[in-house]
Amino acid sequence: RRKSTQYIQYPYKYKTMTGGRGRQGRGRGRGRGRGGGRMMQGRGGGRGGRGGAMRPPTPHYLNALNQYNTMRFLSYLSPEDLKPLAEAYPKFKIIEQQQEQQRQRIKQIQEKQRQMQQGKLTNTPTEFVDVCTADLDEENKKEETRDEETKDDGEAPKKKKVVASVGESMSDPQTLLARLNTKRLFRRIRHLRGANKEFDAKDAYALDKTTEELALYEWQQSLFAFKALQTKKLEQAKKMQEKKDEDDDDDDEAVEDKPSGPSPLPSSCELLLFSPCPRAVAVLASYPRSGNSLMRNLYERTTLRVTGSDMRGGLTKHDLVGEAATQTNCVQFVKTHFPERRGTPTFGVSRAVLLVRNPYDAMESYFQLMTTNRHDSSLSEEERAKSTEAFAEMAKKEILVWRDFHEYWLQQNIPLMVVRYEDLIRYTDKVMEKVIQFVLEIKDMKFFEDRIDRGIREEQIEKLGSYKPRSGGIGKSLKKYPPELLQAINTSGILSTMEKFGYEEMMVPDPSQWELEPMDQYGVFIPGTAEKPLVINGNNLVRDAQRHTNWMAVRQQIKSGTENACGCYKCVKSR
Repeated sequence: RRKSTQYIQYPYKYKTMTGGRGRQGRGRGRGRGRGGGRMMQGRGGGRGGRGGAMRPPTPHYLNALNQYNTMRFLSYLSPEDLKPLAEAYPKFKIIEQQQEQQRQRIKQIQEKQRQMQQGKLTNTPTEFVDVCTADLDEENKKEETRDEETKDDGEAPKKKKVVASVGESMSDPQTLLARLNTKRLFRRIRHLRGANKEFDAKDAYALDKTTEELALYEWQQSLFAFKALQTKKLEQAKKMQEKKDEDDDDDDEAVEDKPSGPSPLPSSCELLLFSPCPRAVAVLASYPRSGNSLMRNLYERTTLRVTGSDMRGGLTKHDLVGEAATQTNCVQFVKTHFPERRGTPTFGVSRAVLLVRNPYDAMESYFQLMTTNRHDSSLSEEERAKSTEAFAEMAKKEILVWRDFHEYWLQQNIPLMVVRYEDLIRYTDKVMEKVIQFVLEIKDMKFFEDRIDRGIREEQIEKLGSYKPRSGGIGKSLKKYPPELLQAINTSGILSTMEKFGYEEMMVPDPSQWELEPMDQYGVFIPGTAEKPLVINGNNLVRDAQRHTNWMAVRQQIKSGTENACGCYKCVKSR
């Protein structure tokens, strides 16, 4: 296209234009013609170009953000509040359609909240818990109290609509527990229908109860059944004592260890509870990848109590719904990795279970977690081979973190129970008895012994955790440690710590020579002398800047080493 020249002569405003094809128009139709004229006033008579297709304007991300913020802002305002806002800011437009949608949404939330309180949503799908949160219930109670006060004063009550936050409903432990228990109820119905196709779903659980009320009711029923069984055993023991001199046929009347009737439900079909703690909580302290999630799952299966965590990780999708729950009003047993990393918030600890795993398997599993960003996947052999140098650098730093982490907890003055991951997977019942007895501070374990045995018999230990473990056995990760790396690790000052946990024989890289006897009584109890709880999640971390690994750089190195990516901007950005 030849560019047209334009001269404007003031004050006559004449335009002198050379010939040229008209510019292409936007949208359908012809373009605006320019060119072909001589000394003339106005535009030339050139033919306009053909119009192109109309393209929608590219939305800017700020427009979507502003629209989202506006909708969230409107959701917390009633129509009475919007009127003065519109008067003060004339450019603030109130869209009637959005208001109507908001009113319908509020009605749905209130209706679902009312049905949940009446227990009518116990066996419904899980979407109802997305909006029915505890905050909405509290706000409704406040509004009812405020309405009663205004009625007493003779004024008409003004109802303010409150909408639960979507972000809270996604991460609130109460909401997550209601969702999990609803899933377990469906799982229970499938299990019972698998044994009897004519089974009626109404007989699976008590009706007209919320999941929280139902979980508490079923827990109380299990306690009553256990007490009845113990009473029956005592009565029959007395009868046996009175009939000592009779024939041996009377021995057949002995009470069975299990109650008669249908077999109990699998623990995966039972409902969990939040339970308050009368003192500061007990913590499950462990270096990452030491079996923390496995023990939490076993504890929940046995006690039917939700375990907490001082971190908000990705374990909610693995049915560990107590993430970010550390309050004594809802949990008794809380996971922590402090002082390897800092959780949130700071809280008091009355006693601790220290779960230990040998550093060779723990560091290899930790490397897999940080490079894949997943709990249940591993690097391929090719990727693992290309990351040998990165793993060696990480292991030399992490072995010091592993040592100082366990020494920190051994030096505290609170009661401490030390158990090993290797004993947990081999002697699960013995270790869990020690842990539950220590955490709950009870002496009689008859009630929990049956639950522990039943939970272990249901599935193999590899399937009892929240997700499938990576390792194939104790010490099998040693083949991924070169001899020079093992020499550097074993001479880094860890001998004393390894001897305390009975790992000194593992410093010989030959698993065939290991005996690895269990710890004394499957767990070592260290009494504490502190009168006040220990406050954790402070600033005294054992991982400083020199012991930090740049995992983003390691992942980029692994990814770029396995892909034939060039040095262009797109490939660099994707790496």
